[in-house]
Amino acid sequence: MSLALATPLVAAGCGGSSNKQSASASTSGAPPDSGRDATIMIIRHGEKPSSGDPGFDETGKQDKKSLTRQGWERSHALPRLFARTTSTAGSAGSAGSASSAGSTGSARSASTAGSAGLPRPLALYAAADKGPHAGAHRMRQTVTPLGAALHVQVNTEFAEGEEKELAAAALAAASPVLICWEHSKIPAIVEALGAAQVAAVPEEWPDRFDLVWMFTRRAGTWTFQPIPQHLLPSDA
Repeated sequence: MSLALATPLVAAGCGGSSNKQSASASTSGAPPDSGRDATIMIIRHGEKPSSGDPGFDETGKQDKKSLTRQGWERSHALPRLFARTTSTAGSAGSAGSASSAGSTGSARSASTAGSAGLPRPLALYAAADKGPHAGAHRMRQTVTPLGAALHVQVNTEFAEGEEKELAAAALAAASPVLICWEHSKIPAIVEALGAAQVAAVPEEWPDRFDLVWMFTRRAGTWTFQPIPQHLLPSDA
């Protein structure tokens, strides 16, 4: 894969500390289960470095905190999950799409759902990769091309360990919301959303990079659907 393909289309950094303080002030103390209808989708970052499979940053330099070549391929393929389709989300969908099980029960129009039946995000979050509590770059890198394709700024205000604040902000944001996070911390997000006890929600994120967890709250009740991405040949 050309590393030029791996270069993000837009900068994914979010606003300064004043924006974070404003967001924290507006969400602190707000119960995550306040009942407003919401759709929250959560994904793990793309593939990470392992022995013999290094990561590369946006310039092509090896970097252990960045995505591998396959991770960059997933990053640039991710917008396909939310590409508009001429069919409704309740139909069988086009070839290469994820399962039509992504439908929430009523067919969405082509203007609001992609070929996988997933709603197009209006807000994107990825873990902070700058500052004193910065983690790896992989979360931001994974959703940068999606943000560019949807013309949605990637919010990187919250660091790993701030899952409660993240959940409160996501519930207050325009819905649908997509969060890209470090897999071991995803259960903390689910807990903070108030959705951990929903039927079929795993206690841990599985050893996979090709899933979307979709949580839908209607009339104060959460439902859960795990949806395969089916973006790369290696995807299950």
